[in-house]
Amino acid sequence: MKIKRILAAVAATAVAVSAMAVSAFAAQDASGLADGTAYLNLNKADWSEYDAEWTNAEVTGDGTYTVSATMAEPTDLGQFNALEIKNGETKFGTTYIVTVDSFKINGVEVKAGEGFTCSADGSGVTTRVNLYNEWNSPDDTATNPNGDIDQRCADGDVMSKTARLVGDMADMAGAETVEVTFTVSGLGGAAAPAEETTEAAPADEAPAADSAPTTSATTGNVPAAVMVSVMAVAGAAAVATKKRK
Repeated sequence: MKIKRILAAVAATAVAVSAMAVSAFAAQDASGLADGTAYLNLNKADWSEYDAEWTNAEVTGDGTYTVSATMAEPTDLGQFNALEIKNGETKFGTTYIVTVDSFKINGVEVKAGEGFTCSADGSGVTTRVNLYNEWNSPDDTATNPNGDIDQRCADGDVMSKTARLVGDMADMAGAETVEVTFTVSGLGGAAAPAEETTEAAPADEAPAADSAPTTSATTGNVPAAVMVSVMAVAGAAAVATKKRK
């Protein structure tokens, strides 16, 4: 009976972790995007799932690009939203700059502050500019795993920037369309005509690992791999317990 209780507890833990991963993954699924693709990582205020049509952009060099989302229904955006470039830190290096020029919700400009470029979760892999992130603040001493300065901006004054570009959180309620125009600098070369791709992305597909909301000291997100690892450990424990029986 004791072994059965242990197995039941392990199984319950695995189910809970799995449920947490699914419910947290409300944003665009970036797992299938090519490296260097810019996209919006948007999340609802209650972290629930939603449907949207996404327009992404392939970053090919210095220049200006636009990405957008059209929601299936009015959506209240929540505590974490960002512009990201898939594996941008790996593909382009950790010194180039992404500057948000315009941030519009329902066609209305809501950008009230200047942001900074960093890597998602400080991992030095995917490039991120926070549009609204309650768990992140400027830190000109932050470094990535390679020891490089992680947060940067065009004028070099990171501490004057913000991770919350929106002046009023109320502006993020009832979003039907979101559009972000940004400039990339420091890559050299001119951007080729952006080949934008539009696709319907059901929210029940898990997005990139760096989009799940939790309590990381750097961004408030934790890689999905952590959740998967916990599930794997739970499964291994169940097998090992059964063998001992």
